[in-house]
Amino acid sequence: MIPDLSQLQMLESLLRERSLTRTAAQLGMTQPTVSRTLARLRLHFGDPLFVRAGQRMEPTARALELAEPVAAVLAAARQLQGGSAAFDPALAERAFGLYMVDGAIVHVLPRLLAGLSQRAPGIRLRSVNCDPHSLERQMEQGQIDLAIGRFPDLVNNIHQRTLWCEGYATLMRRDHPCALGMDREAFIANRHVLISMDHTNHQYTAVTRTLEAVLPASHVLCHVPSFTVAAHIVLHTDALAIMPRMLADGLARDLGLAVADSPLDLPRLELALYWHERCHRDPANQWLRQFARSALVADLDAAPAGCQGGA
Repeated sequence: MIPDLSQLQMLESLLRERSLTRTAAQLGMTQPTVSRTLARLRLHFGDPLFVRAGQRMEPTARALELAEPVAAVLAAARQLQGGSAAFDPALAERAFGLYMVDGAIVHVLPRLLAGLSQRAPGIRLRSVNCDPHSLERQMEQGQIDLAIGRFPDLVNNIHQRTLWCEGYATLMRRDHPCALGMDREAFIANRHVLISMDHTNHQYTAVTRTLEAVLPASHVLCHVPSFTVAAHIVLHTDALAIMPRMLADGLARDLGLAVADSPLDLPRLELALYWHERCHRDPANQWLRQFARSALVADLDAAPAGCQGGA
């Protein structure tokens, strides 16, 4: 017998949550019910589908093959419903997957968590770590509900809404000679920590390429894979690090560092929300997008007038 929609919903949730307990909570089932449903699916497909690895249920190759057709069937079924049920964040028990580079995790995630504790205590956020080349696929499959940052390669069936745009600043030790300002020559004369973001498809990769072209190789202290690592190296050396202005200001407050304007002419960084067409009309995802934007309203108000936008 072909699996029914409730069984497919359970399979989709289990592929996303990798947990019987969380799947049961998300779907309003008991854990024994989820276990029995999984047993029937295993029998139908002739495959274990999931195997236990510590506290997680890891999908088999067959389960991963089923992810895309299951998502397509459920998406079609939702369209046939002729409307979606209202989403009440105050009562909902649900997990959302977010994708952000480490700078956005530091700058954005605390604001989202603080807002959730007041407005939607049953909502959980998962910061998903994935290969950027699979980001679009994971959004299509529902493993990532929302991406926050700047990812110009996300184009197929992807919606986006601009949050703000900003320039760059130079981070350094508080007692650094350049803390009161510097010109281009002084900037180039110092050593630098460069952030390599090629692994994320983030817009910041263009900044790193510009710095590599401007700075003598001997003035590059090291390359690191994240903004927060760069900030900690700056704290303990005489090196400088260029990063987005709002992130630099936040790290300077947290770590007791100094911030100065960048003397280089660098393109402004535009931050946006990204989501897939498959969840564009989903009330839960619509709420998540509005909540994320509202939680960052202070940053939006602080942004230059021409930088906000995007419906």
